[in-house]
Amino acid sequence: MIRETNAMIAGCIDRMRHESCDGCERRDACASLFNFRRSAGPSGREQRYERLNPLLAFLGNIAKAIEASAKPRERPFTREVERRVEPLLASRPVRIEQVAGAMGLSRQTLYRRLKAEGVTFEALLDRLRHRLALRLVRDGLAVKDVAYRLGFSDPAAFSRAFKRWTGSSPRAARG
Repeated sequence: MIRETNAMIAGCIDRMRHESCDGCERRDACASLFNFRRSAGPSGREQRYERLNPLLAFLGNIAKAIEASAKPRERPFTREVERRVEPLLASRPVRIEQVAGAMGLSRQTLYRRLKAEGVTFEALLDRLRHRLALRLVRDGLAVKDVAYRLGFSDPAAFSRAFKRWTGSSPRAARG
């Protein structure tokens, strides 16, 4: 409900700011609510809304920011890196250099592109292991098998990571 209201408020303020309220059924209600004054445009026929309160522009920007942060972010490059990393987990410790080379990128380019999507390689690796661990443990795989499949040095290291992720042991999570 709040998200829809924020979107409506941000949209109304933006439309009024750009004088594109024609045809909107909330035009007059928004003008009075947001303290905009309706006046004739340059030709005298169309309606213009002038902002009377600068605080409202600020509130409109806040509503837009809230709406933008509520939307899930698309991270296509991150998903591609995860797709490349998953098969490497079981064979050996995964390094950023390996993945970058497999993708035809330099280590720094891979780092930069992940950073642009708001994630580090280490966080991506940790999140991928977490997601896979939950699925494999729920599927009933032995803790030792899950640990080695996800590239942990031993089952104890996996159990510690699983407890950090979920707050419980892998065996407790299975039951």
